[in-house]
Amino acid sequence: MIRNYLKVALRSIFRNRLTAFINIAGLALAISSALLIYLYINDELGYEQQHSKVDRIYRITRDFLSPDGEPNLRLGNVAPPIGPLVKNDFGEIEVMARTLNYSGFVIGLEENGELKKAFTENFVFLAEPEIFKIFDFTTLAGDPQTALSRPFTIMLSEKAAQKYFGDQNVIGKRLRGNDQVDLEVTGIYKNLPSQSHWHPDMLVSFSTLNDSTIYGRKNLETNWGNNSFGTYILLDEGFDSRKLEAKMPAFLDKHFGPYAIANYGAAKDFVASKATKLHVQKVSDIHLYSHLDDEVEVNGNINNVYMMGVIGLFIILIACFNFINLSTARATKRAKEVGMRKAVGAHKNQLMGQFLSESVLTAFFALVLALGLSFLTIDWLNQFTKKELTLNLFSNLSLGLLGFTLLVGLLAGVYPAFVISGFKPVDVLKGKQGSVPGKGSLRKVMVISQFSISIVLIIATAITAQQLGYLNTRNLGYDRDQIVVLPYYDDLNKTYESFYNELTKSSTIKSAARSSRVPTGRLLDDQGTPSITKGDSLFDSGITTKYVCTDYEFFNTYGIELVAGRNFSKDIPTDDSLAFIVNEAATRKYGWKNPEEGIGKDYIYGGVKGKLIGVVKDFHFESLHQDIIPMIFFPNYYNNLSVKISGKEAQQGLEYLEKVWKEFLPKRPFDYQFLSENYERLYESEQKQSQLFTIFSGLAIFIACLGLFGLATFNTLQRVKEIGIRKVLGASVPSILTLLSKEIVVLIIVSNLIAWPVAWYFMGLWLASFAYHVTMDPLLYLLASVVTILIALVTVSSQTNSLLPSFSGYHDTYKTGR
Repeated sequence: MIRNYLKVALRSIFRNRLTAFINIAGLALAISSALLIYLYINDELGYEQQHSKVDRIYRITRDFLSPDGEPNLRLGNVAPPIGPLVKNDFGEIEVMARTLNYSGFVIGLEENGELKKAFTENFVFLAEPEIFKIFDFTTLAGDPQTALSRPFTIMLSEKAAQKYFGDQNVIGKRLRGNDQVDLEVTGIYKNLPSQSHWHPDMLVSFSTLNDSTIYGRKNLETNWGNNSFGTYILLDEGFDSRKLEAKMPAFLDKHFGPYAIANYGAAKDFVASKATKLHVQKVSDIHLYSHLDDEVEVNGNINNVYMMGVIGLFIILIACFNFINLSTARATKRAKEVGMRKAVGAHKNQLMGQFLSESVLTAFFALVLALGLSFLTIDWLNQFTKKELTLNLFSNLSLGLLGFTLLVGLLAGVYPAFVISGFKPVDVLKGKQGSVPGKGSLRKVMVISQFSISIVLIIATAITAQQLGYLNTRNLGYDRDQIVVLPYYDDLNKTYESFYNELTKSSTIKSAARSSRVPTGRLLDDQGTPSITKGDSLFDSGITTKYVCTDYEFFNTYGIELVAGRNFSKDIPTDDSLAFIVNEAATRKYGWKNPEEGIGKDYIYGGVKGKLIGVVKDFHFESLHQDIIPMIFFPNYYNNLSVKISGKEAQQGLEYLEKVWKEFLPKRPFDYQFLSENYERLYESEQKQSQLFTIFSGLAIFIACLGLFGLATFNTLQRVKEIGIRKVLGASVPSILTLLSKEIVVLIIVSNLIAWPVAWYFMGLWLASFAYHVTMDPLLYLLASVVTILIALVTVSSQTNSLLPSFSGYHDTYKTGR
């Protein structure tokens, strides 16, 4: 019987090629989309699963609290004393290990005293040996238990070993770190998989810090202010991490409270747990649920996973709705077939089995086409998501695909099979067309659902594009074009004036400046709240103020406007240590009526007493996700060099910059970035979201139009006699098209009424994630409505118009009476 079902199903599919093609194409697009979305979601949910003890691995994080108890700074790293102290105080912690990321660390390879290779590395981590007891590293050479036990030793990833040495026979060889220390290579480990929250290219022994002039053993034991250390713990099996987190306030009061009173000038009744808070975060939650201010790498977002899952589900439902619409539209053509089968004794269950077999066979044809589409597009998806997704059919995925396709085929075919098999043979054989119970209500609901989803996606796409356009055109308060950013090295401290003078000799270089941070970065540095002259005394402002160290050319290089006072000057000796400049946001927070009010006031910040000499106009140092906050600028230390190049001679400017760089810094790699590119990366996820909305809204609209095609076919065929009579009575084609389109227009209007509030709510939430954003324009919603109605009318008109010529025979029928 099954063999007969398949044979008849194949005949039916090939007999109705156009309908079959539309069904197969719609389902193939849906299955392919669902498959790619599944691969993406599976990858996102699979982070850190390569570690055998993943369920027991946690990271300690730290919040700094505002006076009202809300976190105003959330860090994934903590101060260095915290790790050893929690290990000592809490017996439920089996292992603890700290890491320290050295971004911008220059690693060089020297041979016979000559520098052969030098690269700026951003993923160099100092790590305690216990890190190998927490995370599973696959060691290719060396012993992980001892490789990082001695100072000045380094382990390389497989990629780094190949980069510097070209092979893995590197044990005992040496690399030069920051042109200051020699590091002995003691091991190689396999690159961590992409599904990891960190990807260290190099691991340097943590004990190297004990001999460091910057840190030192004493500093590591007492410095509660340097929150730069990743701190991982492995808990005992079965221990509830919430119990450990509940003990953290008492831990802070015990250890940090006395230190803050003794060293930070905190009041004697200072309660540490009211100023800062420690959390115990599961390492497998970092990628999707952690959005802290200093993550090692850019994380994903669980909301994107939900969004992708919902989109995949919607596309499958739209495709199934299309199948139902087209199948029921075809039912009128198969009414006589059903009547004849029933007349010769066929049971309803047999007929349902026949039609379900056609549906399932169509779904499997769609699966074959979907696999081809998936193989063609997976490379694009990998480039788009920066992942390494693979489509392996020789795995459990194959069984899942077969089961999923069978389910889709049954879901799409069960309603048409039930309807078609329910035709009454007496009515059919008397010449009545097959009719569908419920007067098409289900089909209308499906079309409304399809277009509601499509309209939401159209609106989301338009608003996302508007916001991205706003981000790219908004006046940021500084010039981001033609500015090149390079790392600043202490090697230049003694020769910087000569370097600057040589650099600015060329007309291709407009200016250069040093700073601790550059715009497009995050403002993580602060040294508390400044004290400011009020009357004859100094008072603590109570306003947390973030700082950026800048030299006298910074504001000129970035085109940042001063609104009061003056800039730093190298002609005034005290400006290099006793002068401060703030932004307008700071003056407002301090309660000043105008910026000039603060000029000349005594100002204490970070323990340094100086004078406020200027106020700069507010500018967006961070992304437009963040508000402009109080900032203070002063000369001190520098990590970045910003060079403004002539726009007309950019290439010549870069070449000249490289020439001067190599003259003054022969052992430092010439690594640069354009600030405008850094700015674009701030909104990379939004750019991808915009592309995603565009792709899926287009796909959803296309599949929904296939549904309209089916509904137009059904409605036209159901009204064959009516249309014929109208033509005999002189009705024009446009009037008939208008008649047949009225119902569709009503359905689209209903779809809009449903979609508008949904889009308004969710896009409002998305825009709220930006401190600065566009206002949603109601005209945009009306435009989306017009667009969908036009698309629907074009689809319905094209299909209906193609069927109208077939009704010309009715004129002859009515004339002859036959």
